[in-house]
Amino acid sequence: MFTIEQIISSTGGRLIGGSTDSRVTNVHFDSRQIKEGGLFVALAGGTRDGHEFLSTAGAQGAVAALVSDEKKTQAAQLPSSFSLVLVEDTEKAFQDLARSYRNRLSIPIAAITGSNGKTTTKDILAHILEGKLKVYKTYKNFNNHLGVPLSLLQISPDTEAAVLELGMNHAGEIDFLAEMVQPTYTVITNVNDAHIEFFGTREAIARAKGEILPHTSPNGFACLNLDNDLVPGLAQLNPGTTYFYHIEQEGEPPVAADITASSIWFDNAGSHFTVKTAEGEAACFMPLFGMHNISNALPGIFIALHIGLTLDEIAGRLASLEISSMRFERIDGRNGLLVINDAYNASPTSMLASVRTFLSIYPERKKVLVLGDMFELGSQEEQYHREVGEQLATMDGEFQVIAVGALARHIAEGCTKAEYFPTKEEAAKRLAAFASEDYAILLKASRGMRLEDLLGGLV
Repeated sequence: MFTIEQIISSTGGRLIGGSTDSRVTNVHFDSRQIKEGGLFVALAGGTRDGHEFLSTAGAQGAVAALVSDEKKTQAAQLPSSFSLVLVEDTEKAFQDLARSYRNRLSIPIAAITGSNGKTTTKDILAHILEGKLKVYKTYKNFNNHLGVPLSLLQISPDTEAAVLELGMNHAGEIDFLAEMVQPTYTVITNVNDAHIEFFGTREAIARAKGEILPHTSPNGFACLNLDNDLVPGLAQLNPGTTYFYHIEQEGEPPVAADITASSIWFDNAGSHFTVKTAEGEAACFMPLFGMHNISNALPGIFIALHIGLTLDEIAGRLASLEISSMRFERIDGRNGLLVINDAYNASPTSMLASVRTFLSIYPERKKVLVLGDMFELGSQEEQYHREVGEQLATMDGEFQVIAVGALARHIAEGCTKAEYFPTKEEAAKRLAAFASEDYAILLKASRGMRLEDLLGGLV
């Protein structure tokens, strides 16, 4: 992967201990994750100083480390052959190393960003490609200034394609990450209200998401969601080729798109739809629910087609899809109860999409919506929660709403069907009454709520 000389050259560092004879086979900033032959990056800006874990990294099999404080290395118990490379800033050196490694890779890399659906789109595309190729995909949601370089450095020499997720909460972050990744294919799933606290307007969020497009390879393309009001206009930022994906609505006039989904219907197993492209069409099924997840599948299908899979091969892979946990994850609960755990994260848009999907399936069961606080919504957070409640009040069907958390009180204010509980502990006592085969429960909230804690009393 790297010689010590390559590490020194890539980071602008200098050797202050050990030799240049070692060869690094893996890189990590978590000493617990280092393997034999590893390079440990001693990050110094977090809650713990990485220099404190040099001895641990050495015991784990590390042969080298990036450090920024020579004095702090003196207390570490390391073999004489252990290579210490001193740099001014270990975080920047880590990112420079990842950038250098990316420049050596010749594989196609897809980079996905958007307000919602990034991880699901990543998982779908990676799963499709794994039918033919050795694929690396971003672990969990490691999509920030540390997670993206880490992801790049986890790509093994025998990898044939990579699918990475790029996240942000401030302007300029996507530009920084995309410049490092140099994606062959880029996807913007949507622009919604997630992180609006940091941007003020959806238009500002759109501009920040659009920072990915100038970094798209001229040998690849961008794939943009035609159904989101702010995404199509970002195409002007892409100097190369742009394609669009679209969900056909019944009775609408024809829309010019490069890949579409139509003839959509759902059953208790998942989503059925027909995909149409210039290459033909195919009937597809995937064990995920909702129009939003069909939308998430379309760019993955389109990219897989261009990488070399056929529509029939793609349809076969979609049918065997398994998605990341806590994303509309079906869980069998006590006494026949059915729980849908969609509690990985939430914004007003994604919460309403999840609710609509949930209400459209399992018609034989009574529905309970357990909705918690949504964070990073800025000064209008109370209004956003109240508007969700007002939208719930207009929805057809019989269902109950359990609002949980300080902000979720405003969901209850907007919806007469809602009961309000300030804490998860209080909500858990109420939910115990629904533990039977007559009910299905949806859990949805922002990550910080950890609403999945309620599962302990339900499964």
